[in-house]
Amino acid sequence: MSDELVEGPAPGPRVAATDGRTGFTVLQSAKWREIMPITLLNAVLNILTLSLWRFWGRTRVRRYLWSTTQINGIPLEYTGTGFELFRSFLFVMLGFFLPLYLGFFAGQLLLPPEEFMLYLGLAYLPVLLLFTWLLGAATWIARRYRFSRTSWRGIRFVQTGSMSQFAWATIGYSLLSVITLGWFEPVKEMRLTKMLWRYTWFGDTKFNVPASNQNLAGSLFGPYAIYWFGGIIAYIVFAVVYVSLLMPLMQAEGGTAPAEITLRMMFSIYFAAFVGMLVWGLLGLPYQVALLRRKAAMVGLDDVRFRIHAGLLGYFWVVAGNTLIIVFSLGLALPIAQMRMWRYIFSKMEVLGELDLDAVHQNPNKGPGSGEGLADAFDIGNVI
Repeated sequence: MSDELVEGPAPGPRVAATDGRTGFTVLQSAKWREIMPITLLNAVLNILTLSLWRFWGRTRVRRYLWSTTQINGIPLEYTGTGFELFRSFLFVMLGFFLPLYLGFFAGQLLLPPEEFMLYLGLAYLPVLLLFTWLLGAATWIARRYRFSRTSWRGIRFVQTGSMSQFAWATIGYSLLSVITLGWFEPVKEMRLTKMLWRYTWFGDTKFNVPASNQNLAGSLFGPYAIYWFGGIIAYIVFAVVYVSLLMPLMQAEGGTAPAEITLRMMFSIYFAAFVGMLVWGLLGLPYQVALLRRKAAMVGLDDVRFRIHAGLLGYFWVVAGNTLIIVFSLGLALPIAQMRMWRYIFSKMEVLGELDLDAVHQNPNKGPGSGEGLADAFDIGNVI
């Protein structure tokens, strides 16, 4: 089944129009030698400030990546500030998470251990649902902030809609994914993405998505099946290896064994778990590529349509390289990994159709005054 998702008239060829409409060419020109000084300075200052610099460092990375992304020769502009990110993070931590942590520790101190564990068990499901809701809210808030701080030709992007509606949808779709043992996940991804783009604007021109949810996930289920069954097989193989490694220890006289054998067993168990996770991750790459292509094909802007011609091998090299960069730099070289993924996506992007830019005007909605503190608290603030 095709990844094509078309709503409205099919886009025409990219040719110079005579009625004010124009086609689009996207170019991403970020370079290692330019991102490296930013990365090194961020790493040093994050160490010296105990990671407090990350808000300003993240802003510098975004400004660089935005400025090296050109549409028809005109770069994107990022106008967010590090102080906006810091202020928002501080508000969320002091206003929500600090009282939550204080309540948790107060319960440990004031209640008997058995009673505290009882209350903790009863609160597990409500707290899990609360944090799922907050994760959805964090995604929406962060996206609204980033779009409001992104402009092209002086026209900013805007996200409207309801944060609460998106957060509740995140809970509902997550529950359906659990009930279906994960098989609703492709539908969840596409429907949540549709909710976001349905209320996204470039100036006063609204992006468009398919009106119906029917067949929205389309051809995603084939690649997802590889990922799903691969996870089951990897788990079974690991369980067999785990039991076979521990069997001599369980059969040893008195339930004991020499220390060096135990250490060797532990190493083997961790190695088997690592290999299993690695294989499972590799089996998930076809689904990630298909999801990336499907999401791009779903979105349009007037007569403009988007395509991302991502390939499995190219995407694998980006992900594998980024994983090594992040692991061996202990996360300090994250901007380089972000640049590689950002550059890959835009290098594979094709924009079809035309838009009358003279008819696009500034949106009066200036967006939020603060940053994405809730997303940073959930450790998704570094996601571009």
